[in-house]
Amino acid sequence: MITALAEVTGSGEGYLTVRCQQKTSCGSCASKSNCGTGIVSNALPGKVLDIRVPSEKSVNAGTLVEIGLEEQTLLQSALVVYILPLLFAIVGAVFGQFLADLMATGEGVIILSSLVAGGLGFLVARHFSRKLEQDVGATPKLLRILGSPVEPAAVINAATEDSD
Repeated sequence: MITALAEVTGSGEGYLTVRCQQKTSCGSCASKSNCGTGIVSNALPGKVLDIRVPSEKSVNAGTLVEIGLEEQTLLQSALVVYILPLLFAIVGAVFGQFLADLMATGEGVIILSSLVAGGLGFLVARHFSRKLEQDVGATPKLLRILGSPVEPAAVINAATEDSD
């Protein structure tokens, strides 16, 4: 299960609205200081996500919680969003090659066919990803309630302490 910390921003009957920051895998990579992608990801702020999480418990706004998502759900989503349009584009290119050989034309037919099929694959992937979002098993789960966040005034930053 993939977990993340989130802050409760609101609640309703049977659900909590939580806010968490999207993290990239660059944060844990050993080469992040030497990699262009790592440098860019450190320079840009992370994306903030607002998520509805089913919960029978009433939790006050500002409380930290831990949410989790099954790996299988993430893999299914990645398969639909990334692989499906790519497969459509490849099939479109093969079909375009067949048409180009049949009509004795150049590569333009292949490129156009691949782009059209890839666009169609994107639309099909969007349809299936929306269906996956509706699936109850695809929603994050509330794992535990951690409590109130630590006040910034109470946090001691050891890096700024005088080490003499």
